[in-house]
Amino acid sequence: MKQLRYIILMFTLCTLTAVQAQNSIPSSSQRYVPQAIDLGLPSGTLWADRNMAVNDKASDFGDYYSWGSTVSSQDAPLSQSSWRGYKYGNGPKALTKYCTDSTFGKKDGKVKLEPDDDAASSYAQTHKVPFWDAKWHIPTADEFAELIEKCKWTWTSGGYQVTGPNGKSIFLPAAGMEGRPLLGMGNYWTSTLCDDFPCYAYAVIFDDEFIAWNNASRFSGYSIRPVRSKK
Repeated sequence: MKQLRYIILMFTLCTLTAVQAQNSIPSSSQRYVPQAIDLGLPSGTLWADRNMAVNDKASDFGDYYSWGSTVSSQDAPLSQSSWRGYKYGNGPKALTKYCTDSTFGKKDGKVKLEPDDDAASSYAQTHKVPFWDAKWHIPTADEFAELIEKCKWTWTSGGYQVTGPNGKSIFLPAAGMEGRPLLGMGNYWTSTLCDDFPCYAYAVIFDDEFIAWNNASRFSGYSIRPVRSKK
């Protein structure tokens, strides 16, 4: 696997609006129905076979979400483009939740998304889906790190085939980001805040040449690949 690099995209701090909108309840044919794939990881973490809101092929891009928002780009079109209207603060130093440093806003010490702010955990409640429960969640940075370190990543057809120790695999499409879906790059949220700079949260980004960590501005519209434990 290619060497993991650490990247900070500073230009995203003030360039990418997460205007909140109310979710509508989709018909049964529109509901998100992923499969839980056991890759044989040491932690026992199960990974969904498709991105949030994909209802057809597992290789489809899905919707994009700001960090801490349960409203997707489909419900708030072209919304993840700046701090204006972001759910938990209208600027990088005006945060109202998930803040570890008073320099950046109202300090509360929270470093991980709570279930009500986790798009995967809250999906059952907001979409009336009985087969989806709050055990599903956006992966933590540790859970994504395990996927990177314990699996084989093979670039193929616009994304990575990620094969676990037991030979089973998932496909992570290079879905770009809200407003820029066709750049040949994947951008995936974790649920973990960058506690040193809480205007950012950790994400995994990749293209056909690298897989890297990114400190991403929280309003950015990125993909979500849910996970859950076996228990």
